Amino acid sequence: METTKIKKSQVLLFLFGLMFLSCTNDNETSYLIWTDSMSYSEYSSSYGSLNDGYYVRKEYTVSEFNQIKPTLTNDNRKKWTEEQILNWFIGRGFGNDEANKEKAWLVTIDHGFVASRTGNVVYLLWK
Repeated sequence: METTKIKKSQVLLFLFGLMFLSCTNDNETSYLIWTDSMSYSEYSSSYGSLNDGYYVRKEYTVSEFNQIKPTLTNDNRKKWTEEQILNWFIGRGFGNDEANKEKAWLVTIDHGFVASRTGNVVYLLWK
């Protein structure tokens, strides 16, 4: 009889562990992001000037973004977590404080755009 109780308790413990793991799975919010890059001359002819080492950001209304969205390709579409968005900013030369500030802005708006220029390359991000 003692062996049966141990087996039942082991099974119950195993099931409890599975339930716990299923409740703690990675439910981190993800965001639909498009990224791209272009030469500064391409950027300036479409968007205007942007000084080297600077960036611009713009929040879009839903209707503005719906006009832009058809021009964004599936090749550049990603589902990113906040950490991946933060890493994009850091990878474009943003300091940690500024990267965190811009990431916080981006994840709190519905739709937005960031362009960051490094030399002759402009990096683009849409949400």
